[in-house]
Amino acid sequence: MAEDHTEEAAPPERRGGALRLVRWIVALLACVLGVVAVTGAVAAYYARLELLDTDRFTELTADIAEDEQVQAGIASLITAQIDSALDVDKIEADVSSSLGTGTPPAAIESLVDSAVETLKGYIASEVEKFVASPQFLEVWDAAVSEAHSSLVSALEGENSGALKAEGNTLTLDLGRVVAIVKERMVDADVKLAGNIPEVEADYVLVDSEQVPELQSYVDRLNRAADWLPWIALGLLVVAFVLIPRRWIAALVVGALGAVLAGAALWAIGEGRTVFVSRARDAAFAPVTYDAFTDQLTATYVVMLGIALVLALVAVGALLLRRKRTRAQGTEVSGTEA
Repeated sequence: MAEDHTEEAAPPERRGGALRLVRWIVALLACVLGVVAVTGAVAAYYARLELLDTDRFTELTADIAEDEQVQAGIASLITAQIDSALDVDKIEADVSSSLGTGTPPAAIESLVDSAVETLKGYIASEVEKFVASPQFLEVWDAAVSEAHSSLVSALEGENSGALKAEGNTLTLDLGRVVAIVKERMVDADVKLAGNIPEVEADYVLVDSEQVPELQSYVDRLNRAADWLPWIALGLLVVAFVLIPRRWIAALVVGALGAVLAGAALWAIGEGRTVFVSRARDAAFAPVTYDAFTDQLTATYVVMLGIALVLALVAVGALLLRRKRTRAQGTEVSGTEA
């Protein structure tokens, strides 16, 4: 009868062991998937925030507009647009021809050339002063904010407004800057400035093979930003509820989180190299890339720090528990003796 009783008790023990093994497997798998989801959620959140949120996008592009190298490029663009609109070279030719059919005296030619160069220099000076002023940043912010809805439509494959995605380029129309410089010149009694028509001055924010890729990823980006945080939270809750030893779960989450955060930081660094190498103008590409990834990088650094602390605390707790278990075992052995 005793043997029959032992045989009947064995299957529940085996079932209990199997159930515990299943709990470990499911919990550890949930830990891994949860940390992966957290890492992806951070990237998706910042990508959507910095590309599709108007206030955030305007703030980031303001950082770009404050860069001296970018301002120099914009000033050169605006100056060229104004020179082209005025057709200064044609004005010089008209003045020369109005002096008569023959060749004008050298002194007259020199005077005309000097006047043209003075006009070009004045235009360049006015543009540079305006672009370096706080008023330019106001114009820039207004243009970017107004154009943000067209950015979203551009990334969704539609083009409407001042910000356009065509092929590999993402451009911002700064024609408003030309209009303001025109007003400043008219106020300074430069009569020719009144002849400047409305023009488009397209400043290229991004010129890279990655623009079409961004367009194709926007829908997936929105879904990822909406769902990944909840998926990550659910998986981590499942992991900590099911796992028989929660400090083990904390150790897995911390160690894997540190590894993935480090991998994300490495990927951002490598992405910068690829982005710059694919951009037509490598001088401005780093400014744009850094402006849109600085906060993401900072968040992954924080994630790395938290993960390392969690892993170290978990290791400390497990070692302390092991020490206590050994101490209790020694006390029991002493009592039995």
